[in-house]
Amino acid sequence: MDAFRTFSPIADDLDTTIVRIEKNQMQKLGISEGDTVKVTGAKSAGALCHSIDDGFKMSQDSDIVYASSDTDILPQLRASNFVAGNITKHGSAGMVPVTLEKIHDGVKAANKVLLMSLDSGSKINAFDKSKLNRVIVCKNNKFYFRNSEPQKNFAFLVTGVEPSDYCQINKDTTVEVVPIKTDVIHTSFDGVGLEKIQEVIPITYQNTLHNVTVTVPSLEIFDTGFRFYVYAKGEFDENSLIPNGHVSIIVTMHDDADSGYELYHKGGGGSQSPTGFDHRHEFRGPAIGTDASQLTIMLKEIIIQAQFPRLGKNPRMGRMIARGTKEEYEKIEKFPSFFIISGPWKVTFPLKQ
Repeated sequence: MDAFRTFSPIADDLDTTIVRIEKNQMQKLGISEGDTVKVTGAKSAGALCHSIDDGFKMSQDSDIVYASSDTDILPQLRASNFVAGNITKHGSAGMVPVTLEKIHDGVKAANKVLLMSLDSGSKINAFDKSKLNRVIVCKNNKFYFRNSEPQKNFAFLVTGVEPSDYCQINKDTTVEVVPIKTDVIHTSFDGVGLEKIQEVIPITYQNTLHNVTVTVPSLEIFDTGFRFYVYAKGEFDENSLIPNGHVSIIVTMHDDADSGYELYHKGGGGSQSPTGFDHRHEFRGPAIGTDASQLTIMLKEIIIQAQFPRLGKNPRMGRMIARGTKEEYEKIEKFPSFFIISGPWKVTFPLKQ
């Protein structure tokens, strides 16, 4: 798996599951045009991989400022809105680091796909399922079909794929609509519910890199999963930061049995000024593997995103790229700027104290 940084997609790729990387990266990874790949960020999604020219740029591309001059510059990956909506937190505009790996040559056809509506008020059976043709699907992926007329919007959760994940829907695929189950939908967005705390493991980690102090006090283990908090406080020169920017932190966790854990970001908050920020973020995850004896929490990056541009009085244009229509997307003259602070801040601790 190789690391990439997500950039805004090409307009023609909207409402598809296409990602694009530079030709030199395609050659390096042994990927041909149209091969199926797995892209992993906050979650994983399948995609058809196509190329862009080496050094490709769009006039609307975001301006990026790195807090440290020794930051490794990752190659670009242009993820369509459908892919970005699954690999980034709540479908954010981009710039998050992700990994990409080839699944197989070309595509594998899906025999059957199960879909659940994410909106109890939508007429899901009236949706033109032919719009799903050529889409690569995985269980727990979500797809939002946006329309300039809100009543025509449709959103689905994939609850099953046969014969396996990373298959492509075609005209012969059976697409079945399953009944809405609110617990399934809530779990797909928020992870497992946490009830009945079993243990609190003190971590007491604190470290400062690039004028940012990160603190992880403890890990709370429940009967169905775990929870921990990350505190990040940064101090910078005057006007180094983006005023009123949205603060995201990229966190991963794995154990010594080589198992990674899908983390659900339950939100964060705090204060920010032109010279610094002080934020707290909550993360939850599933039950820890029985073979694990120690865990590693790593904060890879802190990303601060400028506010999204608006077009006139339309409030939708204050939302993220992945939530707009193609027509709205094409009207954006400049994507928001980003300030990126690279770590990693890393702590490894035993499960048994």
